[in-house]
Amino acid sequence: MQGKNNGVPDQLVKPAVRTFSTGIREITPGAAFEKIWHSLDKGYDIQLTHTYGFAMAFYSWLKKRLSDRIPVIDYPTSREQRRLLHQYQSKIWIRVKEHKALLKGAPDNPWLRDFYPDEHDFFITFSDFLGMNGARQWHEKGKTYKVLTHPLHPFYGVYFPTRESHLNLFDSWLKDNRGFERALDIGTGCGILSFIMHKHGLKAIHATDTNPNAIYSIQEDLSRLGMTSGSYIFPEQADMLGSYVPAHGDLIVCNPPWIPGKPLTTLDQGSYYEEDFFAGFFNTLKDRCPAGVKIAILFSNFALVAGITDTHPMEEALQMHHADFQLLLYDRTPVTDKPSRKKSWITSIRNKEHVELYVLERKET
Repeated sequence: MQGKNNGVPDQLVKPAVRTFSTGIREITPGAAFEKIWHSLDKGYDIQLTHTYGFAMAFYSWLKKRLSDRIPVIDYPTSREQRRLLHQYQSKIWIRVKEHKALLKGAPDNPWLRDFYPDEHDFFITFSDFLGMNGARQWHEKGKTYKVLTHPLHPFYGVYFPTRESHLNLFDSWLKDNRGFERALDIGTGCGILSFIMHKHGLKAIHATDTNPNAIYSIQEDLSRLGMTSGSYIFPEQADMLGSYVPAHGDLIVCNPPWIPGKPLTTLDQGSYYEEDFFAGFFNTLKDRCPAGVKIAILFSNFALVAGITDTHPMEEALQMHHADFQLLLYDRTPVTDKPSRKKSWITSIRNKEHVELYVLERKET
């Protein structure tokens, strides 16, 4: 079903809003940041009012306060600071009336109308409002990649790579391994791997993702390129293989999450995998794929070099399923994408990190 404005589907993932102010403490203009902090620390929800500048100033102050409370020196402290920030963010609200934020100087965002056409007076967390604004900018201007000749326009709530080392690795391999007629892109996100495969001549690509926003995002980019959804790339909201029936000689590609952990948001699902993810992934491939299907998996040893885990899920899975899959190729390359802050805690990790490409083939059973 389509939405009432701009054709945005009703079933998309959107920020949660509330239509009542009960339990929210309104913050008057000029309130001391320390006083606001104490309200949050006591568990109260608050509403920021007056100007966008005041709201942004407090938001920046809050992040600095949490940074002082939990200095980030490694991955665990980074994760804990992020968890705590997420906890505080969920209690900071702003009011939206007639689809405009009631903060003087706040940017307009047409998604406030497109996402909530029937709501004319509601509350949204300030972090979600900022997230929508950032996502809107990416959606409008697009994200360019060296491996593509056209930009992609990720929609709200859709994972898209901000690094390219692993994309270059896949692109180089596919350049030397043409001849595939059909392919499946599992967990497609913004569709980057599907578009790379289309660039290399594949004309029947099935792309699955459990996130409806990802499917909508790809459909919009296909429309921008003058391509009908399903003519070359068929996006489907589904888990794993969805309705795709693999055949001998097909290619299945996946860029799974690289870090063990519980996702806090929809976007986190592109970065964090839960404990049983790889067991379910390989069991599904074993059950659904006939002999001769090739599987290309992009991964990274980030979690190992960061000390998050002492095991490699891909190596464990290959050992467990050595009777089912043959490893045709293992390739890796140092990460060329470096952090913007040269002295950040993550720099030493990036210097040791490698992105990896595993190419497997389903064996005869």
